[in-house]
Formats: sequence, structure tokens, C-alpha cells
Amino acid sequence: MKSFRTSIIIISTILSLLIISQGCKSNSTEPSDTDTTQFVIKPQHDIPWPTLGQTAWPKALHDAQCTGRSSFDGPSLGKIKTTIPLGEYTTDPVMSADSVFYIVADTNLYAISLNGTRLWEKYIGRTNGTANYNSPIITADGTILVGTYNGISAFQNNGNLLWNAQLNDPVIIKSCGIDLTGNIYVLGMSGTLFSISNSGNIRWQLIAPQGSFRSIPHTTISFSPDGTRFYVGGSTNSQSLYVIDTDGNIIRSDSLGGEQWGAISVDVDGNVYSYFGQNANDLVSVSSLGAVRWRISNVGSNYNIVIDPNGNIAYLSQAKLFLVDNNGKKRWSVPVRHGDYWTHLVCDASGNIYVETSDDMLVYDVQAISTLGKVLWTLPVEAYVKSAGPSLTKEGYLLFPHSNYNPAPKQMYVIE
Repeated sequence: MKSFRTSIIIISTILSLLIISQGCKSNSTEPSDTDTTQFVIKPQHDIPWPTLGQTAWPKALHDAQCTGRSSFDGPSLGKIKTTIPLGEYTTDPVMSADSVFYIVADTNLYAISLNGTRLWEKYIGRTNGTANYNSPIITADGTILVGTYNGISAFQNNGNLLWNAQLNDPVIIKSCGIDLTGNIYVLGMSGTLFSISNSGNIRWQLIAPQGSFRSIPHTTISFSPDGTRFYVGGSTNSQSLYVIDTDGNIIRSDSLGGEQWGAISVDVDGNVYSYFGQNANDLVSVSSLGAVRWRISNVGSNYNIVIDPNGNIAYLSQAKLFLVDNNGKKRWSVPVRHGDYWTHLVCDASGNIYVETSDDMLVYDVQAISTLGKVLWTLPVEAYVKSAGPSLTKEGYLLFPHSNYNPAPKQMYVIE
């Protein structure tokens, strides 16, 4: 009998050890965001920017550093709340403090409430005979800045024109920049960089010393956390990324193996993230001093990355959404539809990532993916050649506009 009890104790002990062992294995294959033994955690926060509107989404990609990260949680249901008719070409919508969104569609700037009421519209013209790809910016006093066919204009929130700075150069970039004193920075279609005062006067203009500044619709002007300098893409191997101060002096140009593509994003430590190299196929992180921190080769260029609340970097590549830590180490990947070059990423305050991808550019899967790589919901919507990026509102909605050359409706999806 004693031998039997001893055997039972031994078997129980072995089973307990096996359970503990299996538990350890499970934890080691799916580390949490607090596991600093495997992944680098770099907590992020909104960098104070008093000249930018203190709203849920005052500019394309949310902030002066173009992180694509909201201060609010996004939609949890994955359902269409409403649709709002728009024009054929649309830009990223931006939000005012009173939940009115401003958006450029075709040749007009619109102010529209979230229930779809069109408050006003203003003609701003086409860019070089095509669509106007400029997303507006909302400043601290509620002024709406938007690029036009010949420069940049400023409107009051009731639609009255304050000023127009005629640059004799169409402004086509989605995201202009605004510094800590209210000066505005834009790239013209010719590649000329302009600085404009908040009253509409040209302060200075600058041409790239070699090649050109990247002025395609995908590019951005993004600021360092202290606001003393900003980043502009370059077009050559030796001038891939320009660092410029607010007086128009080129501090340096970084050699990153080729032209820059897409948005430039900056984290709280001043590290820069964007696509560079031959055909701009490499995702590169550069320190504030210009040293390459890491490079992920052959990912394929895309519109932007996002920086989540823990400093992780999300990007699309080869029909997958990837998340890497701040040092470039892969955390996970999730299969999605094939991302086209117009696809944008945004994330919310909890680190959930929102993405819209398509295999045929006729139907897009709008998806919410958690910070641990779990698909929270998928919503197929009709869209075609989407050229505009989504925005997140303080009410928890995702605004997803799209272009559509077909007879199907051209509209904004408001997703809850």
C-alpha cells in the first residue's frame, strides 16, 4: 500500500512538471508586450505641438511626426455606421474639435459633419490637370490649410478665405508641415521646398543641391521631436534623406542607397523610419544623428508605416502585415490582401492597427489587427483605386474614403 501511494505521488509530480513545462513553452512562443527579454519596448507619447489643432486627427498621419497613431481607441464592431457621398478623387480626411471633417475631393475643399451634412465647399482647382492630392491641415486656431493648383490657401472654419500664397507651383503632397512657431513648409510639384509664414508670406525657398526633393503625392515633411529640424526625402544614392532647419539650412543629407518613398515617420527618440534604396524597396530606420539603426531589405515600398504606443513598427509587405520592435526584430506577421502602393496604415491608442488591402482593387478588406497579431474584425467594402488614407475620430470611428472610377458610388465609409 505504501508503495502504491509512493507511485501516485511520483506520477502526480511528473504530471505537474509537464504542465508547467507546456505552459512555459506556450508563453515563450507568444511573448507579451511587457516581455522585455525578447523585444525592445520604447513607450511613445504624443509630442506637444501647440501650433497644430488639438483634435483627434488634425493632419494626414495624425501629427507633425507622421506616426499614424491616434490618441483614441478605434472601432470595435467592424460595421458600417454610414456612408457619405464624395467626389472621384479624395484625400485623407482631418478632424476639427467639433467633429466636422475636412477633405479635398476632386477640385473642392469640403466641410462635412459625421452624419453626412455638407456644411460648405470651396473650389481649389486641379493639380496639373489631374486630381488634387492634398490633405488639409488644421492649425491651433482652427484655420484650414490646403494645397492648391498654384500654391497653398488658408480658410477659416466657416469657409472664408484668409489668404492664398501663390507659389506658381502646384502643391501636391498629402502632408505639409507646420513648425512650433506656426510657419508652414510645402513642396511644390517642381521639387522646390517653400517656407510660408502663418500670414501667407513666403519666408524662403530651396532647391535640392543634387537630384530633387521628393515631391510625389506619397511624400511627407516630418519634424524632429524638438521641432528644430525636419526631414524631406531625396532622389539620389548620396542624398536619400535631407535634414533641414526651419531657416532653410541643410544640416546634412544621409546616404541610404537610393531614393526615398512614402511617408517619413519619427519616434519620440528622434529615430526616422521610411523606405529607401533601389526602387525604394528597403524599410530603414535612421538615428537622429544619421546612423542606420537597421534595414529590412526587399519589403517593397508602401505609403507609410505606423509607430504603435510601445514603439513597435507596423508595415505591409508581400501580402502580410508585419510588426517589428523598435530595434527591427520581427514580432509577428499576419496574412492580408495584397497591399497596393496607395494603402495606408493607422493605429489607435491601444495599439490596434487598421489596414485596408485588396487583391483586385475592386473590393477592399478593412481590418482591425491587435497589437498581438490577432485579427479583431474584417469588413469587405467596395472601393476602387483608393488614393486616400483613413483617419480615426474621438468617437471611435474609422473614416475610410476612396476613389472610384466605375459607376459604383464614390463615398466615405464611417466604420464603428
